[in-house]
Amino acid sequence: MALAAALPALAQEADGQVQADAAAAAGAAPAAEEDAERLRRLGIVTVTARRREESLQDAPVAITAFSGEGLEDYAVTRFQDLSTLVPTMVAGKAASGSSASIFLRGVGSTALSAGFDQSVSFIIDGMPMSRGREISLAQYDIERVEVLKGPQALFYGKNTTGGLISVVTKSPTDEFEASAKTGYGFEAREIYGEGIISGPLTDSLRARLAVRLSESDGAFTNTAAASYTDPLGMTRSPVASRRGGGETASGRLTLAYEPNDMFDLEFKAGITKVEDGGPTDVLERICGSGRTTPASANGVPPSPNADCRIDGRSDSSRLPPEVASANYRYARDGAMYAKFDSSFAVLTGNLDFDKLGVSSITSFYQFEQTDLNNVSGEAYPASFSQLADFSQFSQELRFQTRYDSPLNFMFGAFFANSEFTFNTDAYIFPVPFDPLNGTYVTFKRDNGFEGDALSFFVEGTFDISDQWEFSGGARWSQEERDSYQRSLPAHIAFAAAFPGNISLEDSFKDENISPQATLRWKPSANVSVYGAYKEGFKTGGYNISQALTPLATVEAGQYDSETAKGFEAGVRSLLFNDSLTLNATVYDYTYENLQVQVFDPVSVSLIADNAGELETKGIEIDFNWVPRELSGLSVRGAFAYNDAKYQNYIGQCYGGQTVAQGCNQVNVGGVFQSQDYSGRRPPKAPETAGRLGASYEFPVFGDLTASVSADASYTGKYNFTDTLRPDAVQDSFTRIDAAARLMGRDNRWELSLIGRNLTEEFVVTSANDIPFSGGIGTGTTTGVTADMSAFVENPREIYLELAVRF
Repeated sequence: MALAAALPALAQEADGQVQADAAAAAGAAPAAEEDAERLRRLGIVTVTARRREESLQDAPVAITAFSGEGLEDYAVTRFQDLSTLVPTMVAGKAASGSSASIFLRGVGSTALSAGFDQSVSFIIDGMPMSRGREISLAQYDIERVEVLKGPQALFYGKNTTGGLISVVTKSPTDEFEASAKTGYGFEAREIYGEGIISGPLTDSLRARLAVRLSESDGAFTNTAAASYTDPLGMTRSPVASRRGGGETASGRLTLAYEPNDMFDLEFKAGITKVEDGGPTDVLERICGSGRTTPASANGVPPSPNADCRIDGRSDSSRLPPEVASANYRYARDGAMYAKFDSSFAVLTGNLDFDKLGVSSITSFYQFEQTDLNNVSGEAYPASFSQLADFSQFSQELRFQTRYDSPLNFMFGAFFANSEFTFNTDAYIFPVPFDPLNGTYVTFKRDNGFEGDALSFFVEGTFDISDQWEFSGGARWSQEERDSYQRSLPAHIAFAAAFPGNISLEDSFKDENISPQATLRWKPSANVSVYGAYKEGFKTGGYNISQALTPLATVEAGQYDSETAKGFEAGVRSLLFNDSLTLNATVYDYTYENLQVQVFDPVSVSLIADNAGELETKGIEIDFNWVPRELSGLSVRGAFAYNDAKYQNYIGQCYGGQTVAQGCNQVNVGGVFQSQDYSGRRPPKAPETAGRLGASYEFPVFGDLTASVSADASYTGKYNFTDTLRPDAVQDSFTRIDAAARLMGRDNRWELSLIGRNLTEEFVVTSANDIPFSGGIGTGTTTGVTADMSAFVENPREIYLELAVRF
């Protein structure tokens, strides 16, 4: 519609239409191409945030969208790279549980509990994913990415509270095309390549194949000694001099069948294999309470190669082979690693009965990850191994009416069945070999769940007039989950603390109705104003990551469902002769029973709980300016202010927090256990964030063109621990990305130099206490805080890339 509105012929009076059409015929195609390019540079893409195709400027939702070309501009190939593009998003890998930490507007789920669904979930080609490990999936050959903010109940299968990231990969083309890309990252010594081939196989069948391969050494330095002798006299050594590297191989096949105008079918299937040094390969140590020397752990002195700074340097060594090979599941040869294998298949069908459209999305998703992690460096083995094996089948059926009347409906149903196995072994005390059980391992657990999700949804849209539209509906959801935990015999020395043969089982069932209503006003073709009330729901369940001790109970592992409700309003505008988009959104949401997680380094226990309330309110503004007077120039920017605060929440103290420091709630046996979080900002919730950038494309000589671009992204300070430790604050930072490109005729080839995080900011996304390095005296007058293991985003990277299109 935007392209049609831009054509001069449509502005003519009816009696001059024929002449205008004739006059414009010769230049219609170049004009359309120019307008399409202008829309792309303005950031106006077609989105499906409401399960219907509409312009980003018309969609009455809080959304940030990127075209695939926009992501390629800065070599964005991982989900966590989006955090530099979306203000208030904080995302990164983690070691335990879900292996991911994803927050948006201060709302998210930390990685500690493997049983949690993510508050910010993923949708890839209509397939819902909510485990968090999807952060490891390689992203390439992308049509667009839509980041929807706030509760999302109606349009994407599984209900969610904090938002979702929807990825749409490219479909087969009507004409043959092929491309290849290769690049090299200088800082991480990364080499990568992509290949794509697409086109028709018959008159009704098209196909597309895309692959990506990458290998890197890592951009972080390993300071571990060439040989280190532990307290048992066993030797440890580093795997490599660098950290953060790995290998990725991924492929995706798409088949599109369209025999007629009424029916089409698209099948997408893909596999991804990732092997790297594991999440703890990017850990760095933060010493507690401002100490400048790492703490001892259980009397074991710290490594002289560890420091207390976030500087890209840390000590990482393999476990002794004797330990790894002695009934230590998934430990392999003792080197820290993560091996992630994923596969999926999505079958999407559409049937058009003129007045009724029917859509079906059938999907299967599976991953298996094994890993070995050490959170304390080379001196002390605070290590654990994991098996995470997940499979999910889902089916969504959706109907949309297309009557000529003002009132139309969308309705349907969603079902998903999932199974999850999460087993873990831990080696956290350096004690002699146990000949009875043949192991050094401290404790062993088998955990998992099986769940069913069923929901029905309906929305009615009423065109009140040419300018006013009202839509309203609701999703009814029912979630069932059967969870279990079983401890296995481990080292005999810990039979009293972590005995084997403990078995706990839990059955959870909950249902919810999440309504939604939106009123949109379009006073002109280029201005849209909306207001909406929304609710969201995320199932509760059982914490399959809690420690199994003689005191462990089913009740201690249970947590309630999380709900969200509130309002948002926004304005979308295209101004100044279609040269400027200016958009703003305000929001106010309350989250009840927010699911939170805490790690207790003394009991080595992962605690799941519910916060009373979390209130988030703020404003988000973005713009894109493509001045007609300066051909080739585009300027863009975004700003977000987010006021997030806990309310009515008494929760866990951090390890070593004294009474004077606020650990003064819930006295048990003369020792306080909890602190008051009310009125405090939650973790990973920067108050302000923004981004400002520009691009300029210009002819060089002959058929050659060039472009330069630069963007600066700012993120305000935030706390990166769940217990809000005062010594765990990421200071505000600014990252600069830049790129320069040289392009041949018709963009047949392109040579790019891309820089990410040129200011080399070392950014912490999350951190947990290191076991037995402090964290004692909690709730007393003489507490000692523990050191922390912090997950750090990639430092500076510079890529040289060559792309060829056929």
